[in-house]
Amino acid sequence: MNKIYYVIGLFLSGLLVAFLFNYVILPIYINQKNIITIPNYEGLSIEESQDLSEKNRIQIAVVDTVFSNDLSPNLIIEQFPKAGKNVKKGRIVKVKITQWNEKISIPDLVGKTLRSAQIELDQLGVEVDSVYYAFNANFDKGLVSWQYPTPKDSLRKGFGIRLEVSQGSNPIDLISVPDLQGLFLSEAMQKIDKSNLITGKIKYIKNERFLPKTVFNQNPPQGTKVRRGTKIDLIINE
Repeated sequence: MNKIYYVIGLFLSGLLVAFLFNYVILPIYINQKNIITIPNYEGLSIEESQDLSEKNRIQIAVVDTVFSNDLSPNLIIEQFPKAGKNVKKGRIVKVKITQWNEKISIPDLVGKTLRSAQIELDQLGVEVDSVYYAFNANFDKGLVSWQYPTPKDSLRKGFGIRLEVSQGSNPIDLISVPDLQGLFLSEAMQKIDKSNLITGKIKYIKNERFLPKTVFNQNPPQGTKVRRGTKIDLIINE
């Protein structure tokens, strides 16, 4: 009788061992072989991460992109799951990578007011890096007289542009309009030319107080401070 119990005990023990091996130990062993530790991909290029992921049988999926001018493109800056976590082989690791900011074609800002230039650049995502002020007889005060980069150049978003704004003519470069009244037209035109000015519109009016073909009025008047190349209009007696 004891022998029968002994045999039954051995049989049940065998069943228990087989059960534990097949349903506990073996699955744990197999599962353990399929477990890997997530590597650190942050700081690697997407190409480097692909090489590393193939060795570890991990899939890399780009789920987000950060645009920057400070970091090289295609660098991984964040990953999920994080490095060091144990996962099954074949797990997808989601990554965030960098890309260059897009390039912008710079508009022509010369001749526009500083405010208008700033608004236009802001709409394009370009910053005004610095503003300089200088005398420039070719542009009215407050207008952009120079820019860098120049029009049609390309610039990445986030970078700045330098502008020069005119302060108008330098006071020392202004010319005093000469007195032309009483001069014959030919004499007045010569005097205008020698003063680095330009003869503007000429109008003829009958005036008995002045000799024929002489200047009896001018605009701008005598003594007015004007820029070089300013036009001087004349009224001539018939």
